[in-house]
Amino acid sequence: MNNADQALAALGQEWGFGPLALDERGSLALQAESGRRVGIERTTGGLAVYVAAPVEYDAGALLLRAFKRAHHTRHEGWPVQVALRNQGHRHWLLALTRYDEDTVAPAGLRAGVDYLNRWLDAVRDSAY
Repeated sequence: MNNADQALAALGQEWGFGPLALDERGSLALQAESGRRVGIERTTGGLAVYVAAPVEYDAGALLLRAFKRAHHTRHEGWPVQVALRNQGHRHWLLALTRYDEDTVAPAGLRAGVDYLNRWLDAVRDSAY
C-alpha cells in the first residue's frame, strides 16, 4: 500500500465511511449531503482531488467567474483548475487540485476538500 492509498484509507475512516480505496480505474466519488460531489483520481505521480457543484442555467457565467478566480488566486493556497462537466443531464462546475503521491496525507486531503468547497462558495457568491 503506497502513501496515497494509506492517506485515502485514513481519510475514509476519519469521515466515517470506513477505509476508502480507488476503484480499478483509479478513481472514487462521494456524494455530499450538500448536493456536491467529492472525487479523487489517480494521476501520473499523484492524486487529483475535485469538488463538483451542480449548476443550472447560469453554468456559463459561473464557469467564467471560476476561470477568473483561478487566475487571480493561483498563488494562494492550492492552485485550482476548473471545468464544466455534463453528467446525467446535469451540469457540474468542478474545482480541482493536485497532490504529489509522496507527500499526500489525510490532513492534506481533508484541507484540500475544505479549500475547494470554500473556493466554489466564493465563485458562487462573487461578482467577478
